[in-house]
Amino acid sequence: MYKNPKNTRQEIKLWAFYLLDIAIVAGMLLIANNISKIIPLSPSMQIFYYIFSACFGVFLCMKTTSHPIDRNLNILFYIFRMDRNKYHSID
Repeated sequence: MYKNPKNTRQEIKLWAFYLLDIAIVAGMLLIANNISKIIPLSPSMQIFYYIFSACFGVFLCMKTTSHPIDRNLNILFYIFRMDRNKYHSID
């Protein structure tokens, strides 16, 4: 029997991983696959590049202790969208 979610923003969990985390890592591996077709690399460097891309995808999925709600991917978006002309004091 299926349960109704408590809200519509709830994350979907498959086995031990969230669906968004799987999509982020798979997206990073797809980007790595497309880039490796453009840039010729030796087979050992391609394996290293795929491992590096997967690790970077896992890093983007992690949540920091200072901001446990958002992933590092969202934090990077916040940093890039931040208005550089305003001063924000650190309390």
